[in-house]
Amino acid sequence: MNIEALLIGTAIGDAFGAGVEFQDRNWIAENVDFTKFVNARNQIKVAADRLSVFTENYTPWDYTDDTEMTIGVINALVSKEKFTKDLLVEKWQEEYQKGIDLKGYGRNGHGSMRWYYSGEKTIEEVRSFQRNRANPGNAPAMRAVPFGLLREDLINSYSEINARATHPNEIAIISSQCISWAAHYFLIKNEDPKNIIDYCLKTVACNSEFIDYLNKVNQIDIEKPLTEKDYSILCGTQPIEAPYFLPGIKGVPSDSKFTVGCVLYILKKSKTPFEALKYSVLLGGDVDSIASITTGILAGKMGLEGIPKFMLENVEGVDYLKNIAKKFIDEI
Repeated sequence: MNIEALLIGTAIGDAFGAGVEFQDRNWIAENVDFTKFVNARNQIKVAADRLSVFTENYTPWDYTDDTEMTIGVINALVSKEKFTKDLLVEKWQEEYQKGIDLKGYGRNGHGSMRWYYSGEKTIEEVRSFQRNRANPGNAPAMRAVPFGLLREDLINSYSEINARATHPNEIAIISSQCISWAAHYFLIKNEDPKNIIDYCLKTVACNSEFIDYLNKVNQIDIEKPLTEKDYSILCGTQPIEAPYFLPGIKGVPSDSKFTVGCVLYILKKSKTPFEALKYSVLLGGDVDSIASITTGILAGKMGLEGIPKFMLENVEGVDYLKNIAKKFIDEI
């Protein structure tokens, strides 16, 4: 297991995916060949007065909240303080502030946490917003990988705290736990990827909705190209329908459950970190979250060999990520 490669792979998947985030998968297939960075954020199909959320203070190759919050998780774990919801929020805010100190503005992304950082809502109001949603956001899943590197007896409880810090929602909790155990399966147990969904179903107390969903994902043939029926299993109704985001495009919505299914499918299928990145991005929709998780896990298992040089040379914060990795190795 290579923690340094894991974090750099996370940032590469996140940063490359952010350039084409919320684009239709057919557009991505036609316009992205993975030989150069593509920045299509000004083409995201939202109302004109909302587009600035995605384009303002954005620079190609910057990583987003996916990597930032993963770093915050690591900082909480190595702090030696009691692991709580409030400790996580504190470390996420510290990392967000580092972005402001470095760039002069907050990093792109963040979803409902943007309300907290701006002072528009308290953290309790953010939690209330996410608590009973049928389609909770995917933040708990996108930042859950480090929990998979802990002792097995801590994984479910720490992953639940991770979700409850911002999304005290059953689906979000299950999603956080599934990603943590997927990381554990790949990076610690190092067992056959084809059994990863069965492993998650065994280690996480999924509800009936999640069990049914993951069993259907598990039946998709990884040796064949995805069909329209397969996409509708992985990503839900296609094109995406409101209230799932972004309605009107074909791709993965910003949703915890669908994020988990897509990640597990890609981890079953991919043989290298670069394959994982490509498969993730070609799904369309909220691809930076999928790519950050899958590229990070595969890089943590296999290293960075095979990832194009232009990605390694351009992604933000490599030296900083190496320092975070050293801190994690030294303390955990």
